[in-house]
Amino acid sequence: MELSEQQIAFFKQQGYLILENFIAPEQLAAWRGQFWNHAGADPQDPASWPASYVIDGFAVEPAFGQLPQMREVVEAMGGGQFSGGGGSMLVQWPRSGEAWDWPAQGHIDGYGPGGWSGGFMLGATAYLDDVEENGGAFIYWPQSHLPTHAYFREHPAHIDGSFRDRNDWEPRQWGLFSDRSPHGPEQFVARAGDVIFWHCFLCHTGSVNIRSKPRLGLFARWHYAERETMRYDVPEDLWKYWTI
Repeated sequence: MELSEQQIAFFKQQGYLILENFIAPEQLAAWRGQFWNHAGADPQDPASWPASYVIDGFAVEPAFGQLPQMREVVEAMGGGQFSGGGGSMLVQWPRSGEAWDWPAQGHIDGYGPGGWSGGFMLGATAYLDDVEENGGAFIYWPQSHLPTHAYFREHPAHIDGSFRDRNDWEPRQWGLFSDRSPHGPEQFVARAGDVIFWHCFLCHTGSVNIRSKPRLGLFARWHYAERETMRYDVPEDLWKYWTI
């Protein structure tokens, strides 16, 4: 699909773009069936639900990031230079009796337990069911991609994850990035099939689900195809490797 000038401008300023009703109900229904069959659980029987956040050995078919309309958006943003689209399902199961509060901080992807891979460009998130406030929503900090970029411009050697070697770094100090955000966190409260695309520097995290139904979240990520040529580059122009 072709993104409008207004949508592109919004993405560049805010660091995310929400496209509503982007996935057909029939596709969502098929994915729900795949998930509950894999889990061996009854969506109407909480006693049968597993408790794992990561659903081992499961991936929806076709892959979320490989849907034609998803590929069209990625093509519009990356001009054929973004690869990937693989991802995972992450489930926030209801936690009865817990209070809901905003997460203290957000993180940026690409610096997980497996180490830094470099070249991460774009992520996307969608739900298989409607998600209400405090229902385990994806949390994001609008505009946080801009101060994150500024941080790496100031400390370019840290792009490889060595910011974690700072004397003031502790495992839960991702606030180094989200605390710089000019905007507080927001919940991605959305209908099933809405998709949020987010810049790799956008701070985000998960949240507690105190509602009655699971939050079934799909995630996909794309990296720069020739990432070996640019992975250490922190360009002055944040959009150097994009076509928007």
